[in-house]
Amino acid sequence: MGHYARGTRRVIPVTTCPVHDERGNALAFHLRHTLRASGIEAGHEPAVKGLAVRAGTNTTELMATLVLSGDADRRLRAATRRAIDERTPSSFHVNIHPRGDAHIFGRETRRISGAERLREEVAGISFLISPTSFFQTNVRAAEILVGLVTSAIPRPSHVLDLYAGAGLFALPLARAGHRVVAVEDDREAIADGEASRRLNKIDEERCRFVGRRVEDSLRLGAARLAQGKPTREDFDAVVMDPPRAGCSPSVIEGVFGKMRPPLAVYVSCNPEALARDLREIVRLGYDIESLQPVDMFPHTAHIETVAMLRSRR
Repeated sequence: MGHYARGTRRVIPVTTCPVHDERGNALAFHLRHTLRASGIEAGHEPAVKGLAVRAGTNTTELMATLVLSGDADRRLRAATRRAIDERTPSSFHVNIHPRGDAHIFGRETRRISGAERLREEVAGISFLISPTSFFQTNVRAAEILVGLVTSAIPRPSHVLDLYAGAGLFALPLARAGHRVVAVEDDREAIADGEASRRLNKIDEERCRFVGRRVEDSLRLGAARLAQGKPTREDFDAVVMDPPRAGCSPSVIEGVFGKMRPPLAVYVSCNPEALARDLREIVRLGYDIESLQPVDMFPHTAHIETVAMLRSRR
């Protein structure tokens, strides 16, 4: 266990991680100690490829997912069981990842103990997060992002949330009185969002999750995806939180060239991609009303930016 040397896959061993939650550190290094005591080291087959620990920032919950190339070894099973018996997290999962690619997780995840999902609180909403689903790592900064997005949209509005994930923006917007159509292609994130919607007792008419690629949803029309709800021209605002590469040209054209909402809020984790996309958005007739950076990971170059865009027409 350690940190990758810059630009390599070489691991520099560490004994703690100074920016990780103390509960996560304690669990992770306890598990490493137990595996070593059982004679299981790096390179052992089936290989222990990694450990993902989620620690609730606003809850006491702790979820651990051990990533293995396989789980047929009895020593490995016994050592894992002993580790979680001695220091029990809220939930423990095993992910099987036999391939040698750079992905963190494989396709198969098994729950060993505890709940299926970790519960986290953000902006008054309880989110349920699966072991391999993406959720903002810095929850306190995520609350700032949610506050910026929700305060930018006047009530009540009909909102299209693109790249919605597990509903980080969609659910608080629905709770604030908006009607939201949330588009996301990750089925696991959609399932988490639906579970969180039910947990928070938010009506499906208030927040509807659509499992489609954003490009496909814009091509088909969000109205058809929302099963006969108001047409896409009726959206008062669009929220978009694309991946690091930013938006594809078809998404920029679909939202700002064809749909033309009066207001859009673009949340970006990559300033270079944001600059490229904003150049085209402005060309299509939008003004940049505000830009607010949020320091997601202090001491690193990772800056999240919330751009508020308003149509000139």
